Amino acid sequence: ENVFVAEDGGGAGNNWASGFRQGEQHHERVLDMVDRESDNSDSLEGFVMAHSIAGGTGSGMGSYLLEALNDHFPKKLVQTYSVFPNWERNQSDVVVQPYNSVLTLKRLTLNADAVVVLDNSALNRIAVDRLKIENPTVDQINSLVATIMAASTTTLRYPGYMNNDLIGLLASLIPTPRCHFLMTGYTPMTIADDRPGGPDADGSGGGPAAPAAYRPATRSASVRRTTVLDV
Repeated sequence: ENVFVAEDGGGAGNNWASGFRQGEQHHERVLDMVDRESDNSDSLEGFVMAHSIAGGTGSGMGSYLLEALNDHFPKKLVQTYSVFPNWERNQSDVVVQPYNSVLTLKRLTLNADAVVVLDNSALNRIAVDRLKIENPTVDQINSLVATIMAASTTTLRYPGYMNNDLIGLLASLIPTPRCHFLMTGYTPMTIADDRPGGPDADGSGGGPAAPAAYRPATRSASVRRTTVLDV
């Protein structure tokens, strides 16, 4: 009941305007799901949205959802985890990504309370240089994003002495409302690798060899920065 999939499918074709139009077209169905989930929550504090700003759906429909949430829930916080695109010409396959990014950045500035910037170029660089993965897959890059998201919201899920709610977490990081774009840092950076040829596949790491289907290898790297969120 809380998953929306358009009947026509196909996405927005890397077109911000097309994604924004689809958001208007499915406005009632999407907000009905949001209302249903918010009604079932004991104490709704805010919303967290994960999207990319380079394509059409994440930028266009994401922008429309930001405006709709800000208008429908004016007193609730909206935090986003936004993946910023690769700016090198030889790495990008979306020609109109600068236009999509600029149009989305305006909505992120006006309608979001906190934006966690996830640089796609930096994610690929970490996977190649730090984790020694020659051709990182989408799943491996997404696992890095999931690690950052889980680490930055740990205090919201587990009891502690500070940063127990979203307001307390963001209040200490955002000096002024417009200055709410946050950079991430995490250490140690690890990633699970289920390929048969991973480390310790032959049992040389000190233990008996495991079957090929049960050999998760872990790649790790040291990163100097230890903070989770910085302005």
